[in-house]
Amino acid sequence: MVSTTLATIDCHAHVGEFIGYDLGEDTLLSELDRGGVALALISNIDGAAVPGKTRDLQEAAANRAAAHAVRRHPDRLRGLLWARPCSGGSAACLATFLEERLRLPPGHPWTSRVFVGIKMHPEMNAFPADDPRVDPYLEVAAEHGIPVVFHCDGSVEEASAERIHRLARRHPDVPVVLYHMGFGGPHEPSIQAVEEAVAQGDADLYLETAQAPVEAVLEGLRRVGPERVLFGTDATYYGRGHYDHYRALKAALAGSLSEADLARVMSENARRLFRLSREERF
Repeated sequence: MVSTTLATIDCHAHVGEFIGYDLGEDTLLSELDRGGVALALISNIDGAAVPGKTRDLQEAAANRAAAHAVRRHPDRLRGLLWARPCSGGSAACLATFLEERLRLPPGHPWTSRVFVGIKMHPEMNAFPADDPRVDPYLEVAAEHGIPVVFHCDGSVEEASAERIHRLARRHPDVPVVLYHMGFGGPHEPSIQAVEEAVAQGDADLYLETAQAPVEAVLEGLRRVGPERVLFGTDATYYGRGHYDHYRALKAALAGSLSEADLARVMSENARRLFRLSREERF
């Protein structure tokens, strides 16, 4: 068991089934140990609608399964609610999950909430990120003081940084995280979106590092600052040995950032945005 005092928080992990990938709960937990990760934020990919690949579960079923995983491992996992805003989902349904609490001993380092954010995947659930049907979910996020994370893909129009920024402008008080900062690329639009949001003060945008090339992450850090970048890996996309794929990134971060800035990227930004280190009342 890895101590929960260890710094690293992976803000992007999964449970569920995706044909061709090892996303098993046992694999995730063993990789957290091997990778020295204290806590992972999971969403259930069973809520994705990829024919022949995922289970295409509706929101309630997918998120109930994620809640069970968190309750089985409250020292290692917290949940991100999988949203399906344009395929039968309901922001009101997700809101009910945000009242759920874990029974944790006094002084426990993590918040007692089961779910600490909302996950959107415009590509796998086939909706434009800035569709008006997404707005009620961000309203729920604002009400409960939680972030919304988006799969951001530079080659998929529905999941573009530009669309995500357009939506985030309508909800400037909601932190919005661009997972992958463009996935397979290009990465420049994601960096530029966060850069513009900071300069204009019109949205609360952040970059996340999963599958992003080291040079893109370092460029993002240079332009938006370490307060706007979160460590995440899409665990366990690579299956066994998942965190080995992030050795170069971790080495580059350690070699280019001060101790305080490295802590921000690897854990403190996640603690702050997802409110992981204190209990709050809604």
